[in-house]
Amino acid sequence: MSQTYERLKQMERRINEEGFTTPTGIGSEIPHYVFDYPAEDELIVRTYLEGVSKRTSIAIKEIHLFQFLLSLFEEDLEELIEISEEEGYEELVHALQTVLEDQDVVVETFVDQAGEAELVFITGVGNAHPLLRSSQLLKKLSNHAFRKPIVLFYPGHFTGLELRLFGILHNEDQYQLSRIS
Repeated sequence: MSQTYERLKQMERRINEEGFTTPTGIGSEIPHYVFDYPAEDELIVRTYLEGVSKRTSIAIKEIHLFQFLLSLFEEDLEELIEISEEEGYEELVHALQTVLEDQDVVVETFVDQAGEAELVFITGVGNAHPLLRSSQLLKKLSNHAFRKPIVLFYPGHFTGLELRLFGILHNEDQYQLSRIS
């Protein structure tokens, strides 16, 4: 069995521990975790996550970052496609960044999608890059005191201080994360 699969099993045991979704104690901080893995193990992770929600009694919501990004622009997709075709990629990115910099819109949409979940899995990080970076989203959620634990499934490497998408891109912002397994 692959190392990623074994770590996924450890992660599943951890999220099912009593108190995982309701931290107590001084400050009662709601933790954000990262599950980093080699990008070539993406299908192992996807397949495993499909089974986790069926095996647990925890209400888990998976938010795929690229689908989340599309939901932010649902009413403007045709216009964005037109911008991309007529003015190019740079103008498209500029148009998207204007909305993505609005912290309230991003956080409100995320909170709506998370709904009543006890735990949120963030997936699709590589699909959304570079338009929406996971560390930027986590910072916005933290600034608005999002009170649910999050596990970020990250196709790359977490050094303990920084995220390196696909193990090579070094431009993710630093963010307070803990490795879950």
